Amino acid sequence: MEENETIDVEALMDELSGRMEDMLEVMLAEQLESAVTGAVQDALPEALRESFSDFEFVLTDGTTVRPRQYMKLLSPDKSKLLLCYGGLRVDGSTLMVQTRISCWESIACYESREEAIEALVKVKNAMEDGLSVFEL
Repeated sequence: MEENETIDVEALMDELSGRMEDMLEVMLAEQLESAVTGAVQDALPEALRESFSDFEFVLTDGTTVRPRQYMKLLSPDKSKLLLCYGGLRVDGSTLMVQTRISCWESIACYESREEAIEALVKVKNAMEDGLSVFEL
């Protein structure tokens, strides 16, 4: 810098102030977005449960699906503990549990279809009673 050049301190301060305001605005926007996203993600499961509390639908095979139900089922031999998403069905003499929206797993095999249906009714009643775990 040459000797006869003067520094415009006021202009420099204005420029620095503007840059700091821009940086703070970006940082605050990012923090706000992160906080809102986190709050929505935390509240979403409960809000969905409440929204679907009276919702149910029937699949083409006759299975009633109630997404509000989250109950753990323990198999009769205690070898499986499955989280029931809401659906139950009998396939032959096997009681099937919906563990995800598109996934079914066998929880127990019975001597007859009637016994499997009886077990299904017991599980359904336990769900209606609000149990969190049910042993077959």
